[in-house]
Amino acid sequence: MQTKSRVEGEVDVETWVQRMISENGYAQISRHDPSSGLPGFAFTIGLERSRNVPELICLGVAPDIAAQLFSICIEGHDDSICDLAAGNQSVSGLIDGYSLRFRRVSPAMVMKANEVRPNRPEDISDMVQLLLPDNDGFFPGDAGCDPGIAASQDTDWLLASSNGLS
Repeated sequence: MQTKSRVEGEVDVETWVQRMISENGYAQISRHDPSSGLPGFAFTIGLERSRNVPELICLGVAPDIAAQLFSICIEGHDDSICDLAAGNQSVSGLIDGYSLRFRRVSPAMVMKANEVRPNRPEDISDMVQLLLPDNDGFFPGDAGCDPGIAASQDTDWLLASSNGLS
């Protein structure tokens, strides 16, 4: 279930988010400005309520890539290939030949996501970050991970300032 929808300009974001959640069980909020030099990020809203799993956040990729990754992970959860509620874990079988890793984010990161999400009845309470490996299969946090890949997926740059999250 890949959803391709983009909200720009004078659109009622709350209405759009509610429609996406009604249709798909979640909506994606993305922030990406290639001219800023900062990595983009995206996160879901609605998964906690629709599937009783943490919301997902992905950093360092364009919004359309994040949408594809979220869709793959959510479909994998729905098809019992992985359990997004398990939190910290490595998962194979979602993308042929690749592993993905999920890592719980800090309460400060959850709070930041709540600050930028559209008005919702409930706050996000739990979130896991979808981590992508470098070309050698190392993930951020692994000793051999490419420093550029690790930096682009580090939530600290979002927490250190209002870079894109305000």
